[in-house]
Amino acid sequence: MHGAHVGSYIGAGLMARKNWVKVYLSREQRRLLQRIAQGLGIGESEVLRQAFMEYAKSISLITQRVHGKI
Repeated sequence: MHGAHVGSYIGAGLMARKNWVKVYLSREQRRLLQRIAQGLGIGESEVLRQAFMEYAKSISLITQRVHGKI
């Protein structure tokens, strides 16, 4: 298999149970992820977590969940 694996915890809140998620990236995607993480001074998993949450907000999933719609 070509590319790289990035593992990440997904969870909300300090006491929430966290789960691992595997993400397979091409070499170029991994290089981009590394550059972003270095530029922001955070870990690769945190970059992916933040991107995921921003996307969920952009399609209104966060608002819907808060209001009990999903």
